[in-house]
Amino acid sequence: MTPPANISFQYEANPDDKTIAAAAQLYVDLCKDSTSFMGATSGRLDLALPMAMGVLKPLVRVSGELYTARDEDGNLIGFTVWAPPGRTAFDTPEQLEMGFADFLSQIDEEGKEFQTHLFQEILPAWLARDLGIEDAEREYYWCWFAMVREDHHNKGICRVLFDMTYAKARLTGATMALITDSHDNVAKYEKLGFAKRGEQKVTSPYGDWSLWCMSRETKVL
Repeated sequence: MTPPANISFQYEANPDDKTIAAAAQLYVDLCKDSTSFMGATSGRLDLALPMAMGVLKPLVRVSGELYTARDEDGNLIGFTVWAPPGRTAFDTPEQLEMGFADFLSQIDEEGKEFQTHLFQEILPAWLARDLGIEDAEREYYWCWFAMVREDHHNKGICRVLFDMTYAKARLTGATMALITDSHDNVAKYEKLGFAKRGEQKVTSPYGDWSLWCMSRETKVL
C-alpha cells in the first residue's frame, strides 16, 4: 500500500526536544493499556513519559537513528528508532543519565529488581537462545520503537519507515531484528520480511505477557 501523498518521511539526525517529546507521547498513547507497558514502568504509569523520554533521548541523540513520518502540518504521525550494530540504548553511563536513571530512582525496590531481572537476565538469555547470538541487541540492527498513530494504521507508513532502515542495513549485510508484545503484529512484521524466531513468557508483579522476537536478513549491495 502506498502512503497518502501528504505524508513525508525523513531520517532526523538531530531531533529537537519537541520531536522527542512527541515521539514519547505517541509511544505512551499507543501502549499504555498493555500489560507489558505496565511492566516497562514497573507499575508506575504516572512515570510513563519520563521512562519513555529516558530511553528515547540517548538513542535518538547518541547511539541510534530516528526515522519519522509527518503530515503536511509537520505533526508526527509515526516513527521508528533503530540502533545499528555495535550500539545500544545505554552504551555509556552518560546515556543512562539522560533520563532513565532518574526514572529508576523513583520506582520502588520491587520495581527496580524487576527491571534488572528482565533486562539483564530474562531477555538476554532468551534472545541468545532463539536468535542464536550473544548480545543480539548490540550485534544486530535493532528496532527499539516502531509506532504509527492509530488513525494512520494500515496505510503503508510502517513499511516505508522500515524500508529506510533496510536500505542502510543492507550496505553491510546487517541482520535487522525486533521484539513485539503483540501477536497481531507478528503477522504484520512477517509481511515486512521478518521471520518469527521465538517466543518468551514474562511473569511479573504487574501481570504476565508474551514477547516474540523476529529478524530479517539483508544482502550486501
